[in-house]
Amino acid sequence: MIGHEEVQNNQRLPFYFYYDNQAMQPEHWHQGIELNYLIKGKDLRFALEGQTYHLNSGDIWLVNRRQIHSASGEAGEWKYEGLIIDDDFLLSQYPSSINWNLNLLGQKSTKKQRAYNELVKEIVALGRLCRKPLTDARFIVLSHLMKIIVLLDQNFNNKEQIVQSPNLALGDEIIKYINEHFQEDIQVGDIAQKFNISHVTLNRQLKQTNNLSMGKYLKLVRLMHARELLLNTNKSIELVAYESGFSNTRVLNRNFKSWKYKTPTEYRNEFSKYFS
Repeated sequence: MIGHEEVQNNQRLPFYFYYDNQAMQPEHWHQGIELNYLIKGKDLRFALEGQTYHLNSGDIWLVNRRQIHSASGEAGEWKYEGLIIDDDFLLSQYPSSINWNLNLLGQKSTKKQRAYNELVKEIVALGRLCRKPLTDARFIVLSHLMKIIVLLDQNFNNKEQIVQSPNLALGDEIIKYINEHFQEDIQVGDIAQKFNISHVTLNRQLKQTNNLSMGKYLKLVRLMHARELLLNTNKSIELVAYESGFSNTRVLNRNFKSWKYKTPTEYRNEFSKYFS
């Protein structure tokens, strides 16, 4: 099962701030926009909806709402900090953010170096304040947060024209249901019936929520779970297929090779050493 992280904001602040020294983070998702800054570390492998990105000291990476992500890295000294912005706060203060599609996965992923450096400056300043007792600094923290929000919108957002605003609550329920039941023999029709909506409405709702159709999202969740089992367990390919919701190894092999250009066995042999 892919974890749904219930984010609790820091006291009196509209975001959750964290400071960590562990590279390993299991696959999970949450409603809010996430921003991370790697202070120290080399070759952090950040997996975002099945694609792996290699990050190093000085890199910032963003996670859009409801995107499944995880992280791993070899043993070493790690330091990173980040925040998950409360979605109710963000939508109330910045209504256009409902259509955000942020794209920043390390310094090399953008040509906007001036904006990137400004973003680093604001994150470092915010983090320095958040690691101290708030006292009267709360308003200064909020000013840094608002500068970060504006920088994200103006420089790292792929603006898309959305004709109809998504029903975020329904989208969350659908995503949560899939992430909890993907190992079962469920089809798109079963999910539409569960939520008493048509196939067309189901696909449109999920497309607006996380940019994937229902069938593609269900397959992606199953593939990501299979990937996790391949890298972190010694379970047979047959058992990996069964526990990931695929009907048999042939179906798993076909879909996995189309996704990663390697069979499950080839992928395990090449990459499992990084996760032991």
